[in-house]
Amino acid sequence: MMALSEVGVEIGPLLAGAGIVGLAVGFGAQTIVKDFLTGLFLIMEDSVSIGDVVKIGDFSGSVESMSLRTIKLRDFNGTLHIFPYSEAQVIHNMTKDFAFAVFELPLDHGADIAKAIELMKQTGDEMRAEPAFAGLIVSPIEIAGVDRVSEAGVLLKARIRTNPGKQWTVQRDYLRRIRLAFARDDIEFSQSTTRLIAPEPLAAPHTDKA
Repeated sequence: MMALSEVGVEIGPLLAGAGIVGLAVGFGAQTIVKDFLTGLFLIMEDSVSIGDVVKIGDFSGSVESMSLRTIKLRDFNGTLHIFPYSEAQVIHNMTKDFAFAVFELPLDHGADIAKAIELMKQTGDEMRAEPAFAGLIVSPIEIAGVDRVSEAGVLLKARIRTNPGKQWTVQRDYLRRIRLAFARDDIEFSQSTTRLIAPEPLAAPHTDKA
């Protein structure tokens, strides 16, 4: 630096630039270390595994790979999302240990609520008794009953506990069956609602976790 000063080169800007570069490198190193430590603890604690369906921010999908710095998700459309752990502040694992298939059924004010609840329970019990679903459903359907009343109608809520990753299979078939059961017994859905509501992640996987 002294040699540069002696030949007329201003070293002040160079020193300032070097300081900025040093700070940038320091912050970058901190981020890398943070990613590394977060990934290490995540893997050691078995919070997330390959094949799990998780949600990070506004994105959800199946975990394709995990390194000590990043986690990669494949969403419903096939897009691969890569997250450094420093950007994945909260990871929602939807297939850890067990899951719930949740149902919200909006009915007309004139619908027979008691009959509707009876059909909901009957449909859930029938599914659980079938060999195709016996290995997917963990416990009998839980009927919460009337969850909300509004001008549009009455909202009934229920859920079925399933093995991890099987909630979507159970959810789809239950909705198909309950729609047919309600139609047979003249249980009318709310006219202001054109579909059954089944809460799902923003990007449900194509298939259930094996």
